[in-house]
Amino acid sequence: MDTDVAQSDYSFAALRTLTWQNKGLFSLCVLTRSLAQLCIALLPYFLAKLVEEPSSAADEEQTFAFILLILLCSALFLVFWFTADFLHGYKVIPVINNFKQMAYTTMWGKEYETFIQKPSSKIASYVNQLRKRTYELWWLFLWQIVPLALTLPTYLIILFTTARHNTLLYLVFIALTVMISSLMVKPMAAAQRQLTDAESSQDGKVYDSFANFVNVFSFRAHRKEIGQHASEIDALTSVEVKAMRKKINYWLVASSLLRMGLWTIILFYSWHLYTSNQIPFQAFVVSTTVLIGFTAQYFILMQSVAEANTQTSAFREAYNYLFPGENIVRNYNQVAKEVHQPSDSRTFSEAVTLQNVSFAYPDDRKQGVLHNLDLTINKNEKIGIVGRSGSGKSTLIKILLGFYEPTEGALLVDDEAITSEQLARLYAYVPQDTTLFQASFFYNIAYAQQGNVTAQQVEAAATKAHIHDFIMSTPQGYETAVGERGITLSLGQRQRIAIARALLRRTDLLILDEATSALDSETERLVQASFEDLWANQTVVAIAHRLSTLNNVDRIIVLDNGRIVEQGTKEYLLSLNGHFADLWNHQREGMLAA
Repeated sequence: MDTDVAQSDYSFAALRTLTWQNKGLFSLCVLTRSLAQLCIALLPYFLAKLVEEPSSAADEEQTFAFILLILLCSALFLVFWFTADFLHGYKVIPVINNFKQMAYTTMWGKEYETFIQKPSSKIASYVNQLRKRTYELWWLFLWQIVPLALTLPTYLIILFTTARHNTLLYLVFIALTVMISSLMVKPMAAAQRQLTDAESSQDGKVYDSFANFVNVFSFRAHRKEIGQHASEIDALTSVEVKAMRKKINYWLVASSLLRMGLWTIILFYSWHLYTSNQIPFQAFVVSTTVLIGFTAQYFILMQSVAEANTQTSAFREAYNYLFPGENIVRNYNQVAKEVHQPSDSRTFSEAVTLQNVSFAYPDDRKQGVLHNLDLTINKNEKIGIVGRSGSGKSTLIKILLGFYEPTEGALLVDDEAITSEQLARLYAYVPQDTTLFQASFFYNIAYAQQGNVTAQQVEAAATKAHIHDFIMSTPQGYETAVGERGITLSLGQRQRIAIARALLRRTDLLILDEATSALDSETERLVQASFEDLWANQTVVAIAHRLSTLNNVDRIIVLDNGRIVEQGTKEYLLSLNGHFADLWNHQREGMLAA
């Protein structure tokens, strides 16, 4: 099966499932919209009945009856139209927004490596686009396709009853238009998919540019960013012009068929039929009125085909980028259960064990990063991990955090296998580079804890992390926003917030990635004292570049080229005069050579 077709099956299978799950609501919307359109579609027939001057009282009564029918159709149109509007606004929009929630939830059910492989800005752009494209497709169907499906057959029936000679001409014209349009839609759809991808990529680059404004200002690289954006815009314009050219050709052919073809044929042929007494003048009026109405519907039809092409192509591009091979609507309940329901609150009583663990990143399986690691981290033991840059320290931490599963070997807790969700319940994590949400101090600290967190708990954690006084000095205290990614704060302040999170969480396992690297000496001394209180009943694994991190650990693990080459106390390792001693000798102002 063609890959593109296979992906299309999955993307629209999701929409079909969504429609079926809400079939009652969607059917009622279609019914009310259809009845509204039917009221309008009958007007040419009723209007034609008013053309002939009444010659008797009976004719006058009949004419007056048609006037009442026109008014009744107008009133019923309002009732059915606004009923459809009400259903759309109050019932359908929540369903479409929930589809976006499904996409959002499903994305957070993906593995860590998904977010490494795909730009986060593009993921965000496509998740947002799914909602927009789904809404546009529904709007297109309800406000254009449904009216067309009612109006065109009604016009043909009216023509058949009054000027049946023209009916065949319309049928031939519609068949010819459909055939020509179908030939032009496929290349137009391909061009639109390329445009959607180009737009999303360019949107992501704009976001990335502004998100890194500190770098831009630091290097005074405004001109570089502007120049690069200009190049990207040129590339996008080229793709957009190609897509527009396909649309222009499409509309040129469609308009020419109608204006130069159908109008000429219908008007002259109808006039010929009238002047040769083959149809009455009333039928000529109906023919002309239907032609005017058909013209409006024809352009709606052509617009619908073009818009359907645009929206379906964009929807497919977004959906298949995010969820290839998945029906997220069908799978949503299971995904939501996995994401939202807390797993067992797992603890451990003996040890966390890496058993013969090897690992290679998915994009380069031949290049191993960790090799046959055997490491037991006993309950309440404090472990330091050191090594030069590229030795595998960060990768080992990612394994312990459950971001990746070992390529070979196993991660065990008390000699039992454990899921990444269960593992996440075991640890608190303090990264070296702390990024924050664009929200308040309270939100960012409380984020570490599931469920409700009191102000007293947050303040107590912040106090132990020596960030409370600073927070209280800000305009709104704990409700003060920290800026995008915490940009208004120093590295040390962001790090202390991360430490406050760990103090609040209080788990069995504490994982530190040089958690005091951005602190000044005095604050480090105070925070280190807090760590001693925090460490009292915890197992600790700490990546160390800075000697102060090693002062209170029980054992140091030395990595080199993805292997454990030494382990033991600091004094023991120094006595070996090996890898650790070499790192120690190259330290400079408390920093290990990285």
